[in-house]
Amino acid sequence: MKRVVLTLIAVLVTAVGLLWPVIANAGSGSTDAGVDPVVITDYAADLTLADNGRLTATETLTTEFPGWDKHGIFRFWDVADAADAEVRYVPQDISVTMDGQSVPFEMSSEQGGRFKVAKIGDPDSTVSAGTHTYRISYRVDGTIRDGNPGSFIWRVIPNGWKMQILKSTSTIRFPAAPTSFECRVNDGSPCTVGEPDASTRTVTTGALSPTTGVAVKAGLPFAGPGQDRRPWGVSMDPVLGSSPAVPITAVIISLLTLGAGLFWTRRSREDTPLLPVMFEPPADPQSPKRFLGPAATHFVIHEAMPKKALIATLFHLAEQGHIGLERASSTDWTITARMSASEYAALDGPSAVVMSALGLTARGATFAADGSTEAGEKLKGATDQLTKTTKSWALTTGVLRRSPFEIIGRVVVGVAFVIGALLMALGFVPTIVGLPFAAFMIGGVGLLLAGVGTRRTRLGRQVWSRAGGFERLLSTPSNQDRLDFSAREDLYTSFIPYAIAFDCADAWAAKYRYTTGQEPPDPVWLPGLYYGAGAHGLMSGGTSGLDSFESSLSSSLSAYSASQSSSSGGGGFGGSFSGGGGGSW
Repeated sequence: MKRVVLTLIAVLVTAVGLLWPVIANAGSGSTDAGVDPVVITDYAADLTLADNGRLTATETLTTEFPGWDKHGIFRFWDVADAADAEVRYVPQDISVTMDGQSVPFEMSSEQGGRFKVAKIGDPDSTVSAGTHTYRISYRVDGTIRDGNPGSFIWRVIPNGWKMQILKSTSTIRFPAAPTSFECRVNDGSPCTVGEPDASTRTVTTGALSPTTGVAVKAGLPFAGPGQDRRPWGVSMDPVLGSSPAVPITAVIISLLTLGAGLFWTRRSREDTPLLPVMFEPPADPQSPKRFLGPAATHFVIHEAMPKKALIATLFHLAEQGHIGLERASSTDWTITARMSASEYAALDGPSAVVMSALGLTARGATFAADGSTEAGEKLKGATDQLTKTTKSWALTTGVLRRSPFEIIGRVVVGVAFVIGALLMALGFVPTIVGLPFAAFMIGGVGLLLAGVGTRRTRLGRQVWSRAGGFERLLSTPSNQDRLDFSAREDLYTSFIPYAIAFDCADAWAAKYRYTTGQEPPDPVWLPGLYYGAGAHGLMSGGTSGLDSFESSLSSSLSAYSASQSSSSGGGGFGGSFSGGGGGSW
């Protein structure tokens, strides 16, 4: 189940990583309708169209700056075609001059690459008041629309200029005389078409308000040469790139890396051995005369610590008579050491570190689980030491061995995640380029589960078989008739710590009821079991000693955690810019 959840999370993270440019740009757009203080007194566009669809353009802008703190102007191009989502018009070979001299400019993209922006001017200096002339040159391929005959539709003055334009002249040179030609201004104001020669047309206008463009449409006497198309809209360009070859290649490689991750994960799993029902815990390989404790028994089966490892271990010690549990109040408990030095030395490793962490190494020593920060700190230390020692015990006894194959797999999954995340997040390549790495992570996410990195030895599989069989005894209704609780009065209570470790205490109590027809007995090592009437048995309703003890430990741990926490804060701001045409800055 954990592997399924992790896989679903990995798939979700990958989907977000792939599509974040689309998500981020879904609601972007400018709401600024202000008029730019810089005025274009004369807008002259010179366009030359080749029969292969290449358009070479030079725009000469005569501007009047008011003398405010302006660094220059900007020009941006909308690469999308509103009438055909598969076509792109990407400006190339952009060059800019100001007053006949070179001027610095910086190119960038907005809204996931839909707009190519040229920010013209020096950020460290401002433009003086008066008249300044900018010349912007560029080329665009694939501008002749498909069809026979072909056609040319173009905005000689883009809609997005935020400056007022006092007059404009656009000259369009065709490779052959157009069969038809017309112009149109956005707001319906007039435009005049001139014909200097058979293959040239001019379009002139008077004053144009900000965000008012001029479009031309020409019929051509030849078929369109074909446009570079992409089978997706411009919003998907940051995801899929500029060519179908990019996503196709990425998907093929991703299938291979997904398979590699799945194979690696499958190789990391161990086949479950036979689990015949066992009527006692497995023997400790280090000392066959004693049983494994609850935490170690659970760890051998699942290669993970039980959720209530500390409680199960303390109850196990209490059941053996090594400690006494005394209820000090409805919420507080006192633990008292009852073992001699020799008995302490004979304890298994996990039990010994718990006793040591709680200061219970000498007979008569006590520990108060009273909800205090100090108690919580000791309990936290005991839990950490129990986990560390149990894992170390499994390796030193030869139950487990380290698996370099699985350890390397974990590292590779981590590296794949980092590389995939960087490729998707940084934006210098289409996000789908990161998919092969993400696919390996999805297939190999099972390598991140507990237990991966170690494998059970032959001895470990034998102990696993016995421990798993014992878990079956406590957690399933099978073999009820073979349990003779009457022959051993403490049989039920002695296995309670293991039932807690396996999280099947209710099932173990139900098995006792079914077998004997009676309520489970109260363990003598857990005093003051209930308050109030109507409660029967350790795991039935009411306020039980188990609940009280667990609550006491949780209260202490919570107090410690609260003392370690600290407040944090932060803030930020953000914004966006979009549009089409240009303005000043």
